[in-house]
Amino acid sequence: MKKPTQRDLQAENRRNQLLDLALALFAERGVENVSIKNLAAEAQVAQGLIYYYFKSKDALLVAVFKRYNPFPQVQAIIKEISGLPVQEGLWLFARRLAELLPEKRSIYRVLLHELISPRTNLWTQARASQAETVQMLIQYFQERIDAGELRQHQPAIPIQMLISSFLINLMAEQPLDLLGPQLVETILDGIRAS
Repeated sequence: MKKPTQRDLQAENRRNQLLDLALALFAERGVENVSIKNLAAEAQVAQGLIYYYFKSKDALLVAVFKRYNPFPQVQAIIKEISGLPVQEGLWLFARRLAELLPEKRSIYRVLLHELISPRTNLWTQARASQAETVQMLIQYFQERIDAGELRQHQPAIPIQMLISSFLINLMAEQPLDLLGPQLVETILDGIRAS
């Protein structure tokens, strides 16, 4: 593999700047309200430059998701809690999520908007990552059930409660660090083994 030239590095930097700006505009205005022309005007570049990097608005949106996809980081948190007792694991998960989500607010805003009012295929692409993440959490809960820490239940339900509560508070710009411990205790009160 050849070493990138200065020109290659500049092109990659410019592409990343366009992705940063596109994410900010999509999060603020909604994907359907941002055109390539709007992005070019905000970036103070010709539309042709954007088309040089991205064949279409859909290709731009896919590139934005690939760059800012939050699911691998959430999955890393789940791997970190694997094997931990449920109380310790869920508290750590909640704490790490409270640290991560504010950094990812813009991409979650775009994803939630597309979930509610789909105008592109972005949610379809994100769905696979989301499903894999939920499956990892289900596996963690099942391990804790098998260890006798939790009573038999459908893990998807408390997982949805946990994640949904965090995302609602994130979008409402409420502090997440205070939410986590109370939410974890409330959920555990309902599913903890006797």
